Amino acid sequence: MPHAGKRRELLLIATGGTISQVRTEPGGESRPVLSATDLLARTAIEAGHLHCLDLPYPDGVISSGAELLTLARTIEQAAKEGMDGIVVTHGTDALEEVAYGIDEMLSGAVSIVFTGAMRPSWAADYDGIQNLEDAVRAASCLLPEYGTLVTLHGGIFEAWSVYKSDTVALDAFTARREAPSGRISARRIELGWQPTRWNRLGRLPQVLSYSIPILTLGVGDDAVLLNLVGERAGPPIDGLVVASLGAGSIPPTALGQLRRLAAMGLPVVCCSGAPSGPTAAGQYYPGAYDELMAAGIRIENHLSPRKARLRLMLSLGLNVPYRPFESEA
Repeated sequence: MPHAGKRRELLLIATGGTISQVRTEPGGESRPVLSATDLLARTAIEAGHLHCLDLPYPDGVISSGAELLTLARTIEQAAKEGMDGIVVTHGTDALEEVAYGIDEMLSGAVSIVFTGAMRPSWAADYDGIQNLEDAVRAASCLLPEYGTLVTLHGGIFEAWSVYKSDTVALDAFTARREAPSGRISARRIELGWQPTRWNRLGRLPQVLSYSIPILTLGVGDDAVLLNLVGERAGPPIDGLVVASLGAGSIPPTALGQLRRLAAMGLPVVCCSGAPSGPTAAGQYYPGAYDELMAAGIRIENHLSPRKARLRLMLSLGLNVPYRPFESEA
């Protein structure tokens, strides 16, 4: 198990979410009110080397680019001030996106681990405390070179590959097929991979407030909503992510619309709508993507549509062209 070998100073950032939810009376409404200090007090963690900070968001979900940048700047400043590891508790609905956004901006600066809970604190099967203890153990041991990690229900995942595959199951989080994952238990941390160098952006933009919708295509889809993106004035959106059918298939009736927007200079990124696997299966469909690429549409093989949207937002904020997320090895 790779580790730094010395006692680490850690920062616990609590943003709300299910892990911090309580209710005042049986059957009452749940509210995310547990602070970082409250959460830490419920664990068996020695608190001497763990500092606490609250950045609460409504329902524990970061809902704007400005909020994401606030979290990134907080982590960046903590690293500059000597923190060796950061643990962030977050609502699970957006956890995979926020963790990935932080990974793109700050990977390698410091060990960063995200966690949350699928059950609120008043539930009999509350999983938040075990998840938090696991996250602290991971942040205490693992090298920053592993990038931003997510740990829930005993699993350890890379931020780029993790996704929520079920709305209510305790083991709701998993990794894309062929992406590595690890396990954590009371006795050991098991990682089956070495750190991989991905072509992350590695910088924080000044602003992050772009309008980039995700268009999910279906059989025979004519992408009629794209008619609202006018041809005369500039497009009212800053970019577009397309969740295609399977391995990059786009219905012919929608393809013309996408080519038109790309010709106008709008950044268009095509992802697979499937949970796993590459978008461009060139070995099965040679030449099938030439028309898309010739039109200037970028093919994203590794990221989900939601994460490709974040990468496009960050690219626009940094004023750099969209480059597909790929290994540098």
